[in-house]
Amino acid sequence: MTDTSNLPPIPPEIAALTPYEPGKPIEELERELGISGAIKLASNENPLGPSPKAMEAVRRGAGRLHRYPDGAGFELRQALAARFGLQIDNVCLANGSNEIIEFLCRAFIRPGDDAVAAQYAFSMYEKLVAVAGGVLREVALDDFRIDLEAMLAAVGPRTRLVFVNSPHNPAGTAVTRAQFAAFLERLPGGVVVVVDEAYVDFASDPEALNGLEFLGHAKPVVVMRTFSKAYGLAGLRIGYGLAPAPIVAVFNRVRQAFNTSIPAQEGALAALADEDFLRRSKEITWRGLRDFYACFERLGLWYAPSQANFVLTRVGPRAGEVFDLLLRRGVIVRKMHSYHLPEYLRISVGLPEENARFIGELSDILGGGAA
Repeated sequence: MTDTSNLPPIPPEIAALTPYEPGKPIEELERELGISGAIKLASNENPLGPSPKAMEAVRRGAGRLHRYPDGAGFELRQALAARFGLQIDNVCLANGSNEIIEFLCRAFIRPGDDAVAAQYAFSMYEKLVAVAGGVLREVALDDFRIDLEAMLAAVGPRTRLVFVNSPHNPAGTAVTRAQFAAFLERLPGGVVVVVDEAYVDFASDPEALNGLEFLGHAKPVVVMRTFSKAYGLAGLRIGYGLAPAPIVAVFNRVRQAFNTSIPAQEGALAALADEDFLRRSKEITWRGLRDFYACFERLGLWYAPSQANFVLTRVGPRAGEVFDLLLRRGVIVRKMHSYHLPEYLRISVGLPEENARFIGELSDILGGGAA
């Protein structure tokens, strides 16, 4: 066994970090409780599974696994550029969109620098900023909505990045185009604005921010998107960043070679072309959200109307108990204690029968009334 006293000292900012806590896998829950038929509504995954066209492309790509992938990801980058009316030099592929955060921190954060994000932000913002020697400043939400005015006030002389995750996770709320435009106009120079749009494909509000519309702004804007959610390819770990060409050129200097695999590139390319699958993903999400809203209103539970494929609801002081009772009934949702929201649960939209099962179990646990 390695003698830990021989290790180099671990920097205190690294030792202070908490490992990312994923949702409980179905297999683990079934082993623990000795049950079968559990459902998972915890990790914002696509209940339809992957696009059949993507699956076929992955199978074809598997025949070339003895070769290195195209390190430049030319075909997928070209297809994304064509889809969004951009040049290929505006597109960078990543191992999940969260790798774009890593590129940003490697490129722009140095010891003593800081970044700004909204409260309850994706934990990887803080981790990767800290690893680069910086500090993440979180700004409180306003009624579970991103407060761009407060974020602007938090920007200081050493701020290098501002993260705007819209739709916000876990609230599901979205910034509007008008709000974002006003924010950009007042933002000082020397700051990169990162629009994290992992859930933007589910947004139904026509006024919701679309970061693509601001890529040509004088202030540098980077848009992060992923194939993990609406396209159902979470297991392939494939995302992308859209940005001004000089920023993409910097990303290419700091990213690892061959950071996206052959199956990931091939699957994403086929998924991007499967418009019918994307349409069905949106429709099943919007239907599921409506069913959840009706349930919560019947039970007297507060919820945040969502622009994503999940919904945040306040169950009350019994939230932890309700979470455990749901687990024992084979329904996995997301407990929000790691977000310092102990009275809340986040529920991902599943298949209609999965949503109905959750609604039935929750209604039974709460006895038809609020907790």
